[in-house]
Amino acid sequence: MKVFQVFKHMDVFGAPLFQRVDQNSQIYKSIFGGVISLLIFSSSFAYAFWEFYKWNTYQLNPKISTSLYASDFSLLDQNYGIIKIHYWKDNIATIDPFENKILIPLISYTENYIIVDTKVLKFSNETSYTGNQFLIPKIKLGFSQINGSLMTTSEMYIYFVKCTEELLGQNEKCASQDLIDVFFKQPLNTIAMQIHYNQLNSENASIQQSVQEFLIQIEKENCQTLNTYLQTTYYEVKNQFLFGQPNRYEFVNGVQIQPQTNSISYCQQAFGYETYSLIYIEMKGNQVKTILEYPNLGDVLANIGSIVSVLFMVRFIITQLNSYFLHVEIIRDLISFYYPQFQNIKIQRNWKFQITKVQLRSQQIDPKEFQKFYSNLKSQMELKMSLLDILYEISRLYFLIRSIKSREEINRCHQIGISINSTFEQNNEIDSPKCTSRKLVSIALNDQDVNILSLNQRKYQRQESIENEMELSDQFEFYDINKIYS
Repeated sequence: MKVFQVFKHMDVFGAPLFQRVDQNSQIYKSIFGGVISLLIFSSSFAYAFWEFYKWNTYQLNPKISTSLYASDFSLLDQNYGIIKIHYWKDNIATIDPFENKILIPLISYTENYIIVDTKVLKFSNETSYTGNQFLIPKIKLGFSQINGSLMTTSEMYIYFVKCTEELLGQNEKCASQDLIDVFFKQPLNTIAMQIHYNQLNSENASIQQSVQEFLIQIEKENCQTLNTYLQTTYYEVKNQFLFGQPNRYEFVNGVQIQPQTNSISYCQQAFGYETYSLIYIEMKGNQVKTILEYPNLGDVLANIGSIVSVLFMVRFIITQLNSYFLHVEIIRDLISFYYPQFQNIKIQRNWKFQITKVQLRSQQIDPKEFQKFYSNLKSQMELKMSLLDILYEISRLYFLIRSIKSREEINRCHQIGISINSTFEQNNEIDSPKCTSRKLVSIALNDQDVNILSLNQRKYQRQESIENEMELSDQFEFYDINKIYS
């Protein structure tokens, strides 16, 4: 069938014919090998497509390594609103200390631990989920190498002090004492500080944002303090196609909070104002370095190659099977050269591959006797498959020919061949005074002599006697006696 022929041509596990002296001659292919080849190629292609799809969609897990790292924070963006502050209230009736000028937010920057700049922190246009405007301080944090260590030398203080006229602008007034008293009597006076983090999503190396909120109480008798130590991460992303430099990022993505309660007088001595809440901000000198190494094209191909190589281990098994079947087929063909009826023998085997029934047309043959007969023939034919044996038999043929032909007559064979004129000239006549025209036709070479002894000619040869053969007495008796009607 054509389908089987297609599978047979697809077989990539063809077994070459090995002879004892030289190799090669044909590639034996089977339908089974073609089916296995199709399965392996289709499986390999499907797996390769799936691996490339996962690689393109960042579904292959990256290699992630982390370590502590001392950075100069040159890549850190400090101006995207890392810290946002607002007064937290649960209903609209709650008195806002900033809107009513009860408390004034101040921000101070230090250089080498000395306050060098202090100013009133203004409200931004952004609002919180409760509707209050955010205070968004500008982050200014500096670092210096001191005795070989990276130290934070520029820090920030955000503190909330009692309103005074000197801190107000034009046409602004502080709240009355009565309103101040009411404010400090209301429950849950709390300032909320939001810290906005950036981090990389390891699945696709995209930047993600998150928010963490901290609360600081406002009390009339105490100065609540939040010591805030920002933690940063240094990212190195290796997601190049094959070559190239990695992408580097620095983000704030963590914080360490140390709460502290001080007296009003303590904070007033430190900042010169009656302070009720204080937020101290600095950056931790060491950071976490995270390396995300995504598979590149070489890694994907190596992964595909390792799986495909495992699939192609089946090739060894199929090749050995094809070698075995090739050997069996050649043995059967050689036997049929000497025993033409052998190709008509039908053999049945059980699941153990043992012969159970042998039949030549309608004649039953004893399986045991046939096994002995076949084993003997097989050993003889295996001897004939060696190149030395073939060359030896050719040499014996020469001696047989030499026994009936003189050396001069044999040497004349180098002068003969098939004339091209005999092929293209249909009415070409050969005249010779020594032969009749009928005999000339029978001995003159033509294109029919090319394959007259070939295996292909044997397959298509008619089994009935050829009419009008030239009688050669004893020679034709040999053909008649040994003729096999297979």
